[in-house]
Amino acid sequence: MALIVYNKENSRPQEVLYKGKRTINLDSRGTVYLSKTMSIELGVLGGGRVSFAHDDDTGDWYICRTTDDDGFIVWKDKRCARFSAGFIVHRLMRQAKVERKSVQFMMAKTPMEVNGTVYYKILLSNPILR
Repeated sequence: MALIVYNKENSRPQEVLYKGKRTINLDSRGTVYLSKTMSIELGVLGGGRVSFAHDDDTGDWYICRTTDDDGFIVWKDKRCARFSAGFIVHRLMRQAKVERKSVQFMMAKTPMEVNGTVYYKILLSNPILR
């Protein structure tokens, strides 16, 4: 018998389970949504610019805050950081082998710093499908 007992803890909607966590949501139209927690930590809640970085050796992807004019413009929104990055979204979804219209990924708890820029790793190995 493979009996699974459901209770309040294991039968909550995913939105509740990931509330307050560092997450990034991608949709097939190319829109990126950073959770409010991640937006605050990155310093882009309510506006700013971000860039993505790819490590060719490991295949890992990162996101960082930038002041460069070439960065993706984060729309002014008090709820979450939102911006459009179609090319990057499609690369991330392809690498994670996601064939859905939207996906969510956790972000690393501890950022890494390279030349004074703080990068947060996008954890592509475990996509959260909604």
